[in-house]
Amino acid sequence: MKVLFCHPLPFSLAHGGAQTVTQSLMRVLPELGVEVEPLKWWDEQQRGDIIHYITRPPIADVRMAHKKGLKVVVTEFLDAPASRNAVQLFVQRIIILAARKLAGGFTERLAWDVYREADALVYAVPREWAVARYLFGAPAGRGHIIGHGLDAGAIQALSRPAPEEDYLLSIASIAPRKNSTLLAQAARLSQTPVLFIGKPYSESDIYFQQFKQLVDGKWVRYAGFVTEEEKRAYLVRARGFVLLSRFESGCVAVYEAAAAGLPLLLSDLPWATSAYPHGPRLQFQKLAGAKSVAAGLSAFYKTARRTPGTMTFPVPDWKEIGRKYLAVYEKVLRDN
Repeated sequence: MKVLFCHPLPFSLAHGGAQTVTQSLMRVLPELGVEVEPLKWWDEQQRGDIIHYITRPPIADVRMAHKKGLKVVVTEFLDAPASRNAVQLFVQRIIILAARKLAGGFTERLAWDVYREADALVYAVPREWAVARYLFGAPAGRGHIIGHGLDAGAIQALSRPAPEEDYLLSIASIAPRKNSTLLAQAARLSQTPVLFIGKPYSESDIYFQQFKQLVDGKWVRYAGFVTEEEKRAYLVRARGFVLLSRFESGCVAVYEAAAAGLPLLLSDLPWATSAYPHGPRLQFQKLAGAKSVAAGLSAFYKTARRTPGTMTFPVPDWKEIGRKYLAVYEKVLRDN
């Protein structure tokens, strides 16, 4: 079995979760007997059994792949729509139905038919799959829920004891969707120490410049982009983890924090409330402005304590995730 991986946006232009998922799968699948390669657009002689798209591909790609006898698997991050409320989703569904009826040819550019023609659709959390069915009419039998994982070595490293320090940790790109400046403002208002790890998509980005102005080294600390080893060291010394994103898709940083045994403070939005097992160590914060967030952040910090060796919720390793993808590949190759 040979799987060709394709992601439409170069990782040099936009790092993030899609890069982590792609690289992790391409690393562990060969250990399970699967040959993998990136899809080489320049190589007309390249052959394979499956094209695995990370994010929704153009419908023309799916149809041409089928004509060549290849199966198509799509892992999609439907994070923004899945964080909309019922009214917003209903309005979006009406618009999609009307557009399909009144402007069918134009909608091909939006690749909505991919949901009906791809051989398998994979989502990190159940809500995203439910939204794909509701908005786009994805066939019930083609969806699979496969979350993210961590390397086995990372899980082991994150379980070790370490001296506790005086900060909450936030790991994310410095970008509007992550609400980095909102969290920094709340940290300063509440005088709660928050350490940020991550980099912007561009050093010259205005949002990043606004964030840097909030860094004071006391309540708002910024370590920048760090190595994996450094990141784990920060995780095991933190008191808790906080991420107030507008939307996510099974965020890998949350998995890392959970593996480290950190209590979690996440946005009170569907991307978080529907994605992870609920418990007393998982709290949600409404995004009602910096003052409101400051109060919640302060209350969380006062009780936040890490539990070394005990995960906040179960986190699998990437090889286990690879086995689930292998089962999907085998299924689509069996199906006619």
